[in-house]
Amino acid sequence: MGMKKATVFVIVLLMMGSVIALGCIGGSGTSSSSSSTSTTSASSSATPATKTTATSSTTTTATTTTTAEHTQTERAYYPITIKDFANRTVTIEKEPRRVVTIAPSLTEDLYYLGLFDRVVGVTQFDDFPPGVANVTRIGGYGKYANLELIANLSPDLIIADSYSLSILDQLEKIAPVVIVDPHSINDIPKALDLLGRIFNVEDKAKEVSSQFEAQLEELSSAVSGFEKVKVFYVVWGDPLTTAGGDTFISDIIALAGGINIFNDTSGWPAVSMEQIIARDPDVIILTPHCGMKLDDAYQKFAAASAAKSGRVYMVENENDLIHPSPRVVRGLEILAKLLHPEAFREKYPMTITDFMNRTVTIPKEPQRIVSLAPSITETLFYIGAGDKLVGVTKWADWPPAVENISKIGGYGKYANLELIANLSPDLIIADSYSLSILDQLEKIAPVVIVDPKDINGIYRQIDLLGKVTNREEQAKLVIGEMKGEIAYIESKVRDLPRPEVFFILSYYKGYWTAGRGTFMDSVITLAGGRNIFNDTKGWVKVSDEQIIVRDPDVIVVLPTAGVNATELCNGPLSVTTAVKEGRVYTATDSNVYQRPSPRIVVAIEEMAEFLHPEAFGVSFNSTACAVSTS
Repeated sequence: MGMKKATVFVIVLLMMGSVIALGCIGGSGTSSSSSSTSTTSASSSATPATKTTATSSTTTTATTTTTAEHTQTERAYYPITIKDFANRTVTIEKEPRRVVTIAPSLTEDLYYLGLFDRVVGVTQFDDFPPGVANVTRIGGYGKYANLELIANLSPDLIIADSYSLSILDQLEKIAPVVIVDPHSINDIPKALDLLGRIFNVEDKAKEVSSQFEAQLEELSSAVSGFEKVKVFYVVWGDPLTTAGGDTFISDIIALAGGINIFNDTSGWPAVSMEQIIARDPDVIILTPHCGMKLDDAYQKFAAASAAKSGRVYMVENENDLIHPSPRVVRGLEILAKLLHPEAFREKYPMTITDFMNRTVTIPKEPQRIVSLAPSITETLFYIGAGDKLVGVTKWADWPPAVENISKIGGYGKYANLELIANLSPDLIIADSYSLSILDQLEKIAPVVIVDPKDINGIYRQIDLLGKVTNREEQAKLVIGEMKGEIAYIESKVRDLPRPEVFFILSYYKGYWTAGRGTFMDSVITLAGGRNIFNDTKGWVKVSDEQIIVRDPDVIVVLPTAGVNATELCNGPLSVTTAVKEGRVYTATDSNVYQRPSPRIVVAIEEMAEFLHPEAFGVSFNSTACAVSTS
């Protein structure tokens, strides 16, 4: 995990540089103009050059006959002189055809203007539009760009923001450079307007700007009638760092109907847990590169209203929020739906089909939900519906906020029907372990059954619960984050040998383990192992003899299994490769392995570290017949 965190930290530093640059007015007007021999009449706006435009050596006249229509148009429009965002005068001699962008937001601007086919070089951080994957990379963002790579592309125009000002002199030796540096929402149309003039697509720029402004108005109007929500945005987890009131992110939060709880600060301040709790955010926003996972955040911010009500969210792609281009509408829409789901309410009554293929009609958005399984409770918190819970089982223990929710007895069929009825729920959510009491439950409230058996089933559960609780946007984000985490793990183990794995769920007159069709079998596979009992189905009890014959390379034991790793050294399994080579591991938390909720990703990650410690930069005791815990 150490290597991953270090890499992520570097990315965040660069990301913060990108965002910090958004708040800068580049260059204080001291930058020199691009090296150009043409001059035009002094103007602060772009002006097409006239026939009488003089140069220091010759006067260009239309004496050469050209058949290309676009060249004739070009002669009529170019050269042009503009003032860029750094107040530099730049002359562009001809229509740009080979453009290098040194900030992802600028690539996005050109895409929206229909000019993406002219982009020949982008930074390593560009991720939109999808076609950018096929464009040559020129190194890092801004001042971290590789000048040699840029020069090799023979650009006829370089577009950068203020984060490139320190290398401006070198860039100007390669091609004309235009600084486009929006640092607020209102500056985005100005950037589009300038690019429209540079590329002679002013009508398109007006169209894109109008559409952008209309989308902003539509989203801000949708949330304008609701009370503003207090928001804490996590830029980095250790030390806790957030966005001040003068940042682009703070602007987006305000447009989405929120209040940045640190809008009285500036820049990117480090803040204490005491300050956060004192300001008590209603919503906490994380991003994949903030160095903190949802599971950790719920523990860390347990005292905040956001964690208590299940409103800690992971935004799938922070670039939707921090890139000052028309793309930011995507991020704004996501954030608005997270802060004010009531403004984007699903249509009720709603009819859905649950995991038992039952048709269930939900007359109105549920506000009082009873959960009959801890995994369901966890999922509801993940998608931001934890505040709707009025009853959970006595086994529910995550997140800490469940301590304050009424208990309705045991899990599934062991729930207390009278306690459930007394809570007057408008929706009951259960898994197949409640089927024997389904008839009684249906007399109390509509009942939805979810029953995932593998990772895809967990995705389906999240999606369905998002739909019925009017938390579809949040559900999409959770699924996206899970898929991203799992994809990362798979990429680390894909080309490594797969060890034979024996998983011990529990022990009573034999070992209970996972067969094919269980989510634990999926966990082992995704973590880069092979379940030695994947030729069985469901949860099965196996003997010492069966295990010895299959001779696992690794044994993973739950701490609640009823047998511990030390005991295996003195029993029949001491002859297995796993025990002899000291590769018997005790899981950190039984619940993340046993519950089909978004927290299953924690189990996959830990399992992958057990199976492939070298790939994740961790180490365990490997002494013969030694045992390890994570």
